[in-house]
Amino acid sequence: MTMFNPRFNNPISVLAYVFFGALLLSLFSCGGGGYVTEKEEEPIEEFIDDTSDTEAAPGCSDYSEAENTQFCTISSGGLTREFFIHLPEAYSDQIPPVPVLISLHGGGDYADANMAYSGFRDKADEHTFITIYPQGLLYEEKNSTGWDTGEDDIEFLEKVIDWTIDNFNAEPKEIYTAGFSNGAFMAYHIACNLSHKIAAIAPVAGLMGETTYQTCNSIHAMPIVHLHGVQDDVIYIDGGPEYLPLEDNGSTEGVVTYWKNINQCNEFKEQSIQQGQDTSIGTLGIWSNCRDGVEINYWKLDEVGHEWQSKGDGDDAVNVPSVIWEFLSRFTIDGAKIES
Repeated sequence: MTMFNPRFNNPISVLAYVFFGALLLSLFSCGGGGYVTEKEEEPIEEFIDDTSDTEAAPGCSDYSEAENTQFCTISSGGLTREFFIHLPEAYSDQIPPVPVLISLHGGGDYADANMAYSGFRDKADEHTFITIYPQGLLYEEKNSTGWDTGEDDIEFLEKVIDWTIDNFNAEPKEIYTAGFSNGAFMAYHIACNLSHKIAAIAPVAGLMGETTYQTCNSIHAMPIVHLHGVQDDVIYIDGGPEYLPLEDNGSTEGVVTYWKNINQCNEFKEQSIQQGQDTSIGTLGIWSNCRDGVEINYWKLDEVGHEWQSKGDGDDAVNVPSVIWEFLSRFTIDGAKIES
């Protein structure tokens, strides 16, 4: 595997990256790549790293495109891995430790594009939490960036989490992961393989791969908020050859059933998602009365395809970052927060 590095060392590459980044923003303002990318990708410049894993401390520099944001590189698995970190406006060492939200881009996508379209920076400034946007690897067999169920990405993300806890005023029990499309698959994989660091997850337009399902070993009850378009024709809500359906489909156990059993949930209700007083835009399923007070919320959006709705515009839209943060912020790694 090789790694794409947006911080090229020559002016021509910088200009190419700026042009490509602008193109990506237009493509991913309502999307971010799928689990399987079939379209032909633009040629991508590659970066091969010779850095030893002993040089684990990230190097960071100010990112000029966004306030209070840094672009960082860290050595992991023999590669130079990249991520952005955004500190909220009210961040200080003098306030109580703040939560951390890791946002994972989709297949064929990039961390800076995800930072722009996800809407989490505004939420972070409003509610005071740190946001991190890691960059996936370039996989030569697909000529596309993304996330993998191997150890490389788990090791990378764990290093970023540990570094953040060690160097910032972060609350270790409130580390959350959200992901879009291929990033949602990775969010489920993290819930199974990095649960000792992750308090809750928020997958959007992505499901649980067969490999993740077969090897899952979460060590605590996992709060999950999942959003999926019923009209998604990239990652089908009813499942595919290599991934589970959201709900049981008659022949295959669904993602919700799997985690409902893991979390030992006992109560279920389903309610209409209303847009205004008279219009239903989908259904919200809620599993509650679970171990440690966790919940599973899953949103099925009727007229939505393979997209991320960051602002909630339109008659059939929800504000995805708001839904995600309102859910995640109710939990720690120990379960539901105790209301004071």
